[in-house]
Amino acid sequence: MVASLRIRILAATIYRRVVVMERRLDHTLPEIAARVPVRPRLLARSDLESYAQLRPDAGAATTQRRLAQGHQCFALWHEGQIVHAGWTATRDAWVDYLDCPFPLGAGDVYQFDSFTAPALRGLDLAGARIAWMSRHLRDSGFQRLFAVVWPENTAGFRPLEKMGYRRCGWLRVIRLGRWRHTIVSFR
Repeated sequence: MVASLRIRILAATIYRRVVVMERRLDHTLPEIAARVPVRPRLLARSDLESYAQLRPDAGAATTQRRLAQGHQCFALWHEGQIVHAGWTATRDAWVDYLDCPFPLGAGDVYQFDSFTAPALRGLDLAGARIAWMSRHLRDSGFQRLFAVVWPENTAGFRPLEKMGYRRCGWLRVIRLGRWRHTIVSFR
């Protein structure tokens, strides 16, 4: 409890870190099906209103900026609504929690901002989306998929580990005022 409090104080002041998870796309990809009927589809500009219903906190400007940067949103639809979505970046990847870039090499993809409608959590929507997304990315020529998880978010590891992700290191940021130092300890 004392260690957890210490980490929270550091995170609020000078130090933050995330666990980096990696999934090789050239290995066998597991099949995971959602436990409700869903239809997968990449988010299009015409879907922005539907996405805003799932994520009113995201903001239209953020969503439009992501699409303009070439990021892709992999969405699952159920009964005419988006019920789960997750984003990917192949360049200009950014970790909001750390307020720093995520270093990507050739053939790398960073997945971020996964969200499931609260009423449908626990129904393998994230796993189904990651399975579909992984195949799509592999077929597009990518080799590695990365994600980050806040270490105290134990539930955040489950869908990734179910899909064969492994912990491969850390991304840390130390900040003092405007000064920032990023420590990358994975590859």
